[in-house]
Formats: sequence, structure tokens, C-alpha cells
Amino acid sequence: MKNMNYMKNYRAWLGAVCLMLSGCGLSSMPPVTVTLKPAEEGAAATTGTATAESTGTATAEAPAAAGGSSDLVGTVVFDGTPPTLTPLIAQGADVKDKAVCSAMEVPDETLVVDPATKGVQNVFVFLEKAPAGASPVPAPEKQIFDQKGCKFLPHAIVVRTKIPLLVLSDDSVGHNTHTYPNRNASFNGAISAHERKGVPVTYAQPEREPFKVSCDVHPWMSAYHLPLDHGFAAVTNEKGEFTIKGLPAGNHTLKVWHESGKLLERSLKVTIPTKEPLALKYDAAKFGK
Repeated sequence: MKNMNYMKNYRAWLGAVCLMLSGCGLSSMPPVTVTLKPAEEGAAATTGTATAESTGTATAEAPAAAGGSSDLVGTVVFDGTPPTLTPLIAQGADVKDKAVCSAMEVPDETLVVDPATKGVQNVFVFLEKAPAGASPVPAPEKQIFDQKGCKFLPHAIVVRTKIPLLVLSDDSVGHNTHTYPNRNASFNGAISAHERKGVPVTYAQPEREPFKVSCDVHPWMSAYHLPLDHGFAAVTNEKGEFTIKGLPAGNHTLKVWHESGKLLERSLKVTIPTKEPLALKYDAAKFGK
């Protein structure tokens, strides 16, 4: 009997609750749905004009998507009218070893801008560290750093660590090559006239930024080296173009460096693959002009 009374009371209570819910309109409320919006393809930093640099140190980031790799292609452009630079040494100037050093004028290479495209030459674009999961870029057996007309060739170069960089000279006068690295031992050695075999210089450690190279005999001579332990880096050509090959799919952080303005971009975010070439524009103030 107690059980029967209990069941009657339970049915009465349950009916009251259902009536209350129906009266409040809860039974007619639409179901709640959640839609997960996929991330947009590509990052804003991969196209368009470069913006103000972000803070922090460039790092190698884990790929956002597994599988595949592609090249990062881009240009660095001077935004505005580039300044006209006076040659460092005029043709026929009375300087040391003038028969060689002023046989032709020695241009000022602190800011080389293509008149047609306004592309900026000698800009370093690089990852400070190799990205996670990337296939290694094969290292060359050796690299060449030459001198001709009392001028370093090339003016800017990415050097692989632990690979010999052979310092040559095509001049009939002696030179002195002096490097100023931060992490590596400095090299300060004489380079004989017509040195075509090459004096080897090897960098043991990667550097965070390029450093200056000079000639103590001919002080107007200068160049920049960037030793890295990977191949994900490039220097812009005479049209301001660069290509970094074989970047794995995902997000990466680049540095952009030029001798006049130093860090043009401290943390440039890009996503691989990209839909179109990376276009970076900087005005005179960025280059310290």
C-alpha cells in the first residue's frame, strides 16, 4: 500500500513539473548549435606592405600543418625617392694603391636601390633557427668571398657554419680582411695580391644578426657576413628579390636586416604555403636616411 501511494505521489509531482516547464516555454526553445569557423588560409604578413615591426626575438616555430614545403618568394622595395649616394672613391682619386683602388670609382653600397623597380639590394631575410620538421638544405662544400678593385664581392653574404669561406683577391695589391662577429672568433689576416687559392675562414657558431667585415689597409672597404647553421635565408639581388627555398608548411617568423637600418623587421610572420609573393616596403626613415 505504501508503494502504491508513493507511485501516485511521484506521478503527480512529475506531471506538475512538466506543466511548469511547458508553461515557461522551455519546450519551444530552439536547440543551441556551435559552429567552429576554420582559420583563414595564409597570414596577413604574407602579402601586402610591411607594417611596423613587432617585438620579440625571431624563433623557429612548429609547423601548423603537416606535410609539404614550398619556397618563399618576395621583394624588398624602397618606398619613396631613394637618396643619391656619392661614390666612396672617385675614379683617379689620390688614395693608397691608387693604380688599383681608384682605377674605377668605388660606389657607396650602404643603400643600393634599383632605379626601375626601387628594389633594395643586400637585404638579409632569414630565420634565426631552422624550422621544426624541415628537410635540411644541402650545404655547399665551400663558399667564395672575393676582392676586386678594392671592393669586397659580394657585399652581403649568408655563410654556412663549419663550411670553409675562401677569401680571395683579384687585385695586384695586398688586402687585410678583418671580421667583427659576436659569437665567433674574429678573423684578421693578410690576403696576398692575386690570391686565387683562397684563405679559409670557418665560422663555428651561428650569429643572430649580420656583422661587418672590413679591410684595415683600405678602410673604405666593407661587407657583411651572416653565419647560420641552416639554409633558410637569402640576400636580395639587384632588383630587391629574394627566395628562401624549401620552407615546411606552417607558421614562421623571419628577420629582415639591412646595414643602414639594421632590423627592418624583428618578427615578420609568414605562413607557408603563400598565395602570392611577399612584398615588403620601407621608407627612408627605416634605412636611416
